[in-house]
Amino acid sequence: MHTIHKILAILLLQIMALSVAAQVVDTTITIEAIVIEAQSSSTIQKTIINSKSIPIEDIHDVAEIFVNEPGFGIIKRGNYAMEPVMRGYKYEQLNVIFNGGATSSNACPNRMDPAISQVSPEDIEKVEIIRGPYSMRYGQTFGGIINLVTKRPRPNPDAKAVSGSVLGGWESNGGSAWGAVNVLMQHKKVDFLLSADYKDFGNYSSGSGQEIASSFSRFGYDAKLGYNPAANHRIQLNFRQGFAKDIMHAALPMDADKDNSTLLAIDYVANNVSQRISSLRMKLFGSWVDHSMSNDNRPNYAAVHAVTPVTAFVAGGNAEVSIHTSPKNLIYLGTDFKTTSKDGTRTREVYINVCNGQTYDPPKVFEDLVWQNSIKNTIGFFAENHNQLHRNLLWITGARIDFTNYDARDVAPDFSEAYNNAIKPGTMTNFSASTSLTWQIEHGLEMLWALGRGVRTPELNEMYINHFSIGQDAYEYLGNPNLKPEVNYQTDLRVEKRWSSLSAYGNVYYSLLQNYISAYLDTTLTRKFLPCKPPQHAKRYANVPDAFMTGFEAGMEWQFGRNFKYTLTAGYTYAQNTSWDEPLPEIPPLSISSSIGYYATSLQAVLNARIASDQERVAPSFDESTSTGFAVFDLKVKYMPLDFLEVYGAITNILDKNYVEHLSRSYNNMYDEFPYYEPGRSFNLGVKFMF
Repeated sequence: MHTIHKILAILLLQIMALSVAAQVVDTTITIEAIVIEAQSSSTIQKTIINSKSIPIEDIHDVAEIFVNEPGFGIIKRGNYAMEPVMRGYKYEQLNVIFNGGATSSNACPNRMDPAISQVSPEDIEKVEIIRGPYSMRYGQTFGGIINLVTKRPRPNPDAKAVSGSVLGGWESNGGSAWGAVNVLMQHKKVDFLLSADYKDFGNYSSGSGQEIASSFSRFGYDAKLGYNPAANHRIQLNFRQGFAKDIMHAALPMDADKDNSTLLAIDYVANNVSQRISSLRMKLFGSWVDHSMSNDNRPNYAAVHAVTPVTAFVAGGNAEVSIHTSPKNLIYLGTDFKTTSKDGTRTREVYINVCNGQTYDPPKVFEDLVWQNSIKNTIGFFAENHNQLHRNLLWITGARIDFTNYDARDVAPDFSEAYNNAIKPGTMTNFSASTSLTWQIEHGLEMLWALGRGVRTPELNEMYINHFSIGQDAYEYLGNPNLKPEVNYQTDLRVEKRWSSLSAYGNVYYSLLQNYISAYLDTTLTRKFLPCKPPQHAKRYANVPDAFMTGFEAGMEWQFGRNFKYTLTAGYTYAQNTSWDEPLPEIPPLSISSSIGYYATSLQAVLNARIASDQERVAPSFDESTSTGFAVFDLKVKYMPLDFLEVYGAITNILDKNYVEHLSRSYNNMYDEFPYYEPGRSFNLGVKFMF
């Protein structure tokens, strides 16, 4: 570990010596709501990840896109449906949206099916990241926005009427295989895009040779039908479905037998409507998730057989108009709404009472309410103004107000008793606002200062979960219907400098958090199921009155020679629960990514190193464990011998390192008890044909 600390210190000194600057951003692109390119209107705190980098990064799960992004960590419950954590913000603290507005939600209380898992990496055109509550146009935003923009047709009179691609690949570690197909048919006014993918992954081996339960199979498809009634109008229908099964979740007490999702969205966009009205945008969407999990492959199956079918339904929409109030001022006005409902019942057939050894024939049958038929409705109104104060100075201000109501329509008696039989429908009204100044100084120097207030209402699991083990630990969790909305007062300051062959950036931020929602070990709350087994107590959701986060992202990019490029990035978050005088739980450690690559027309090769430090700042009230740092190296190659052929190769975890990510937890209810190790060395191969 002393060696790793030295490497960290050297790399950080490199960053600071090169300059202070901002995130790698494309300042001419706004979040897109549909396939028509939006006008250049903002330079908010934004990172763009282009799809061209995804194949060479050897991605098979969307969350892996964020592994090398500064300030990010990954929560991994299995080799499927991972989730990103940004600066310590996770789950619904991050506003994950599709194509500028559509959303979904997990049906599984253990989050085996987060919204981000409903998209395949092969379908992604780009990913847009806003770090902080600095955009008011896309719903409640507490810690930031992740916008997944899927591939779509682009107006091109010279394009072929029919085009597409077929690709496939194989990974040695786990004997995993995957494939995808993409077909585009386009006419002057009508276009149709169909893509499909299939993945069949096996259990992988860790660096020390231990087999990790991680297998799954998934088939998904995405269809887009577009109609252009006029040059500046477009209507688009997007229909996506995914079907996953036999998913092993090494870090959870059960596995997923099936995970089926459906997303339907209808968009309408009109650009240049009049001299004053720049654009009109409308969207309607609906999402349905049908999920079932069981303990069929777990050792406790002989004592109790548990099956949990659950569902989640989300529907919503938005409407927005942008108006030029003057040649240098553009204002966005709009509204959005969303309803989320979840339900499900766990059925337990008990054959043996593990506390006293008593057997039952026939077995005793119990039914446990998972979501207690809960519902949450939100409607919001927003305004965001973009004012070009000077040729090099942009001022953005925005505000939104949200009205939320929620209810549990089938409350379990013991849950009601835990809160004095006083559980009633509730309402919340939240106000958010932000402002930012972007100054494009001459000679490639740019500065940005942003200030925002983001508010998030509690999620249904935080309010209504009833003694279920929904975390990556053995504890039962109890929801709290009396939670208050959590508030984030955040400010960012960034500087970026570009030279002819070198660019560098640095970003520092501070977040003052009020009523932060977390779970703590409540020693007055006894375990409900298997009370004879440890842990004896349960965790309860609560508001932390005062907390803060602060940290930085920084990096550089140096292009040298004719085709070579070196990049270096780092991110760190320091998070403190000031009310309880301890760190906030589940915060990613200091991480650094460094890569050197050769980029030519027909050949690209990248050697990447990712280094994570120890994480010893953990929350005692959360019973969180520390983690050990690591360094991992990957080599990835893309070769294009012909115009219609691409070949991908990779060696991941070259040194066969045996390591654990801090945000991944140990096995629960598995045959062996050891940390959830990441994959060891793997040789990967992929081929893509284009027509």
